[in-house]
Amino acid sequence: MLENVGFIENKALNKLGALPGMLNVKKQIEQIIQYNRISKLRANQGLKTQAQSNHMIFTGNPGTGKTTAARLIGEAFSTLGILKSINKDDVPFIEIHHSDITHPHVGEAERTIKKKFKQARGGVVFIDEAYAFIGGETSHKSGEKVIAAIVQLMEDMREEIMVIAAGYSREMDQFLDSNPGLRSRFTNSVHFPDYSVPDMVKIAQTMMTDQDYYPDHGYMELLVNRLWLEKDKKGFGNARTVRNIIEQSIRLHSVRVAKLNNPCREDLTTLTKKDIFINAEEILSEKEILLKALSQIQGRLLECELQEIISRKSTV
Repeated sequence: MLENVGFIENKALNKLGALPGMLNVKKQIEQIIQYNRISKLRANQGLKTQAQSNHMIFTGNPGTGKTTAARLIGEAFSTLGILKSINKDDVPFIEIHHSDITHPHVGEAERTIKKKFKQARGGVVFIDEAYAFIGGETSHKSGEKVIAAIVQLMEDMREEIMVIAAGYSREMDQFLDSNPGLRSRFTNSVHFPDYSVPDMVKIAQTMMTDQDYYPDHGYMELLVNRLWLEKDKKGFGNARTVRNIIEQSIRLHSVRVAKLNNPCREDLTTLTKKDIFINAEEILSEKEILLKALSQIQGRLLECELQEIISRKSTV
């Protein structure tokens, strides 16, 4: 008998759903989990089942939580038995970057890939900026050979590992087109949108609380203002930008408090408007913030509509 048709109670999945902006990601992951559960029940009844790939493509800008989500999904899949894991309390998570694999000697890059896949047994292989493997040394086509090795290992170890390849949307399409075997193995795709300012405020509050810092009202007002400004800048890094701001604030706080005589506990833990850097001439009015918020909402609505159109086409 089926337990629940809603979210499966799982510690890792619950953490994922609690993260800002991750609820939609959790819903997509639940579809994969429930498919695997129903397939097992059908097999037990002698019904036909069709194996599906658990490998995933994550698209989105830097700092949108792709690596964090990959870790939590790997933990969930291991605990729920979707991945064959020896130790479900210590699920391997192996990150692969182009710089880790590049090697001048013929065949060495492929051997390194195989070694990393073996290290990931029972867990996740996370390939960041996977499109960086396209090309490589023209003399021995190292990029093509590395991607071919990845395709083969994904097939050979499909019940033991989950491969998640991440990067920008357009470039990930180029990666999938670089080898005829990639698209058929990466059948699940999850897009990570940029964080909204309210989401980033939640992230900032968590970062501060985790380090025993507590912002006053003046600090929070300027933080919101600063985040709206940062979103429009080139190189905006979502949660990474938030982390940089908080770290800068803590340094400014340290300089300010160091000048006090016998600072008390409140002095040591309170962040004020003096602890956040923002140019006075850049400070936005309430009307400007409201207009930016409305513009962001309109952008998200358009993005959702486009995703629905793409989803309908893919099911035709």
